[in-house]
Amino acid sequence: MESYNLRSVLELPPLFRPTFSFRYFNSLQSECFPTCFLSDVNMVISAPTGSGKTVLFELCILRLLSRSLAADGRFVHVNGTLKTIYIAPSKALVQEKLRDWSQKLGVWGISCLEMTGDNESYNIRSVQEADIILTTPEKFDAVTRFRIRDGGLSYFSDIGLLLIDEVHLLNDPRGAALEAIVSRIKMLSCRPEMKSNPLALVRFIAVSATIPNLEDLADWLMVPPQGIKRFGEEMRPVKLTTKVFGYAAAKNDFLFEKVPY
Repeated sequence: MESYNLRSVLELPPLFRPTFSFRYFNSLQSECFPTCFLSDVNMVISAPTGSGKTVLFELCILRLLSRSLAADGRFVHVNGTLKTIYIAPSKALVQEKLRDWSQKLGVWGISCLEMTGDNESYNIRSVQEADIILTTPEKFDAVTRFRIRDGGLSYFSDIGLLLIDEVHLLNDPRGAALEAIVSRIKMLSCRPEMKSNPLALVRFIAVSATIPNLEDLADWLMVPPQGIKRFGEEMRPVKLTTKVFGYAAAKNDFLFEKVPY
């Protein structure tokens, strides 16, 4: 097992330290800390379930929020603060992160907005005022396609960070919506009228426990070599064991013919 020097939470600005309930980041988080919090490069991360990938998202969010820190270390929340978009494949995962981040970041006035089929109470103003939008691929695809059709390019002008959870969804029939979202944002960032907007600096962070073609995904998301992180089973907090159980042969030779194939 490769060893990593553990990074301390004290390396964060004092305002951000209470975000985490521990003193040291684990090995995976410590290895990714410089890229997540000390740079703005795109990242794609493959690591086992339960290894602490959510903390990597939080470090990237704090990196974006650090642009609004005053000289005395206070967080200055102003209109026009760049947005974070979090995309997860299920509404349950969206709602879990919504509760967690609303509690952690709400003390600074950070507004989190759920945009799923379970929550239709938002409007254009609430979307514009939200700092973190948590959504599913299908919902965000539908909403953003509608805004583009109406000529609402400014809808995208304040997105600074796009977080993609369970990015292996791309290999699923539902992956078309996620692919459309990323491709749409990449396309709009190249348009002349958007060159002066913060969208040109939008940061992509994609994580998953299973990414067989990590390099291909990194190339699509424009991830530099230092942003590609692959971790194996050594990072799994609870080790898996494989067992093979046999069963007695059936006495009826035609028993399995009842099972449809």
